[in-house]
Amino acid sequence: MTPMFPGSRHRNALLAAWPRLLPQLGRRLGVAALLFLGFVAPVLLTLELTHLGEQGIRVERDLQSVVTELHVQDGWEWRVISGRENARAGQGPINASRARSDELLARAMDEGLAADAVERVRAASHTYQVAVDQELRLLTVGRWAEAATFDESDVDPAFEQAQTVLATEGSLVAAHSARALQYSNAGPAVMLLALVTVSVVQGRRRRISVQHEAERAGEARYRTLIDQSSDLVLVTDRDGRCVFLSPSAERFLSTPEGVGAGESPQAVPFDLLSVVDPQDRARVAARLHAVTPERGAELELRLVGGHGTRRFAVSVQDLEANASVGGLVLTARDVTDKLLMLGELEQRALHDPLTGLPNRTLLTDRMDQALIADHGVGTALVLLDLDRFREINDTFGHHHGDEVLRQVGPRLAQVVGPDATVARITGDEFAVLLPRTRDLTAAISAAAALRATLEIPFLVDGAVLDLEASAGVVLSGLHGSDPSTLLQRADIAMYVAKTDARGVFVYDPELDARIPSKVSLLGDLRRALEHDELVLHYQPKVSVRTGAVVGVEALVRWEHPTRGMVAPDDFIPLAEHTGLIGPLTRRVLDLALAQARVWADAGRPLVVSVNLSARNLVDDVLLGQVVGLLAEHGVRPELLELEVTETAIMTEPATARQLLEALSRLGIRISIDDFGVGYTSIGQITSLPVDELKIDRSFVTTMDVDPDNELIVRSIVELGHNLDLTIVAEGVETEDVLTALATVGCDVAQGYHLSRPLPVAAMDAWLDAHVAAPTRIRDLPSLRVVPRPRRYGDRQEAHRPE
Repeated sequence: MTPMFPGSRHRNALLAAWPRLLPQLGRRLGVAALLFLGFVAPVLLTLELTHLGEQGIRVERDLQSVVTELHVQDGWEWRVISGRENARAGQGPINASRARSDELLARAMDEGLAADAVERVRAASHTYQVAVDQELRLLTVGRWAEAATFDESDVDPAFEQAQTVLATEGSLVAAHSARALQYSNAGPAVMLLALVTVSVVQGRRRRISVQHEAERAGEARYRTLIDQSSDLVLVTDRDGRCVFLSPSAERFLSTPEGVGAGESPQAVPFDLLSVVDPQDRARVAARLHAVTPERGAELELRLVGGHGTRRFAVSVQDLEANASVGGLVLTARDVTDKLLMLGELEQRALHDPLTGLPNRTLLTDRMDQALIADHGVGTALVLLDLDRFREINDTFGHHHGDEVLRQVGPRLAQVVGPDATVARITGDEFAVLLPRTRDLTAAISAAAALRATLEIPFLVDGAVLDLEASAGVVLSGLHGSDPSTLLQRADIAMYVAKTDARGVFVYDPELDARIPSKVSLLGDLRRALEHDELVLHYQPKVSVRTGAVVGVEALVRWEHPTRGMVAPDDFIPLAEHTGLIGPLTRRVLDLALAQARVWADAGRPLVVSVNLSARNLVDDVLLGQVVGLLAEHGVRPELLELEVTETAIMTEPATARQLLEALSRLGIRISIDDFGVGYTSIGQITSLPVDELKIDRSFVTTMDVDPDNELIVRSIVELGHNLDLTIVAEGVETEDVLTALATVGCDVAQGYHLSRPLPVAAMDAWLDAHVAAPTRIRDLPSLRVVPRPRRYGDRQEAHRPE
């Protein structure tokens, strides 16, 4: 019978023989499996483990390079904080090192470093980078003392944390790679002897080769780091005999004052203690003998080198047990410039720059100490105000006034002796602290003697200048027990002495009930400056032609804790009279520029106007304060406008012009406030760096019904436009006045018709609403407005015109 399908006969035969073939096939497959497990699999496993081990060593090497880059960044950061490089010069190398670190981490991840390990390293590095960047920003704006504090509190801990994370991850990688190489060299017993021998030998050679390469690369990196480092690195024994000096140490010591002219310390027996300042030797020798492997040492010492004596911060580690070192490792960082800088910053922070006398901050600290130490004996405070000092400035000029102020301190100090503190509070106001004063009689006698010495004529550049003083006296226990209260009550007593021409006046607790309210505000105002009770309200300035907001005027308000809101007319004249106007103006500038930065960051840059008084214009520190606050808040100068009155300018024209010109060169706008009621001549206006005239409200408020005032406003507008100045009208209280201003071509309007002065939140809401529905001037068929691009009132954006 023919089969149904071709080949079915062979299939049937195979099925019939299958029971006999199955055992044979099983034996052959078993042999093949044994051969694979015995020979092929071990070879593959050995190769894979070897690859993993070598890969781990490469990752470890990359992490070591990241540590090196971290030290490079730390080195540049130190050069900047120590004053050897400026912040901008250091930023470039730091950024380049960061980029190399990122590349090394990316390569380590490609070579098998776990993603979570990479994330931990990046997080620690990022924390350090953020801290360094903040420190550099502080240094860029000249806030050295704050930067030094931040370095200790944030930068150094972040650096140590980054080092720790890198060391931990590197140790884990090293352990895994070593274990993988160890297993790769074990080899199964079932492998052929030749294969095992070759695998072990090659694996060990590869491991040794890669490890040696990593060691050589690491040694070269650290050698380069030490060679390029400005820190001195020394290895000594317990007695200070040096066995190694880094190049920077050789450069410092290979001098006539150090080892010897033309000689290298490495070439002669060198004793570290021989170049340590004699006053430090015993202490340094004791610390070298006391250090242990578990406990290093940190010390400060002075070394004598080619450039004289320098002060170093030194860390000591005991590596005597390490065969490759065999001694104590000293790393010395030159801190001479840093300490000098900190000392200078402290001097500036605690002393008056003109006279060198202690300032209010240092006086307050010494008052605290005196009150703690008096044990009931008593501490007196005498506050002195120079009565005729303004006349000297007005008659002879600022130079003569400054020289008188410099002579006041030594005179007062001669009267009271070395235990007393003579301080300059502000302007022409001085204070004398008298510890261990037993009663009021002694305090009054001291105050009278201080007044008497100031009545002796002053001689300045051949001119004989007469001066008088008013003195306010307080005594601890009777008038207060803390510096703030005593200063406040001495202020009040001095004010009464000055206004009543009493010469010397002792604070009376009943003064608060008997004297006018403005006098009692004096001490409160000083406290308000210290406790941030002053706030700013803002009044918008609007383009008459377009209705756009072109700026705001900052107006100070006082939120008194018991009296409520105090009107500016009640405390600003008081500040001008007592010398508090300087601190008050600085506070207003600080608040105004902080808000200007907020608006600029929100995409709403506005020119913020701040008023200056006559005393501000003769204040030496104002220019530096303005520059510092602009930098601190990151505000462009063209977003700040300073308003001065005609009267203030005429008080001391030459000094005022010099200051205004310096401010204008910075890009700050200058505005003459209350124009039309003073005595400024047209010639003086053209010689001043003025950008804007503000017409006094007395002319503006009634110009719609008073033809004379309308004519005055029109004349001022035409005069200002001919001088290419922006013209602002303040006191706009009705729609009719706004329309009249448009008719005469005024550029900017300001007043209650547009908005009252508003706190920040309300000002923001007003600005949002104004953008949606800007102020419109009703149509006037005869209105003729000539666009003047230079005047910022005709522009949508609040920028200084080019």
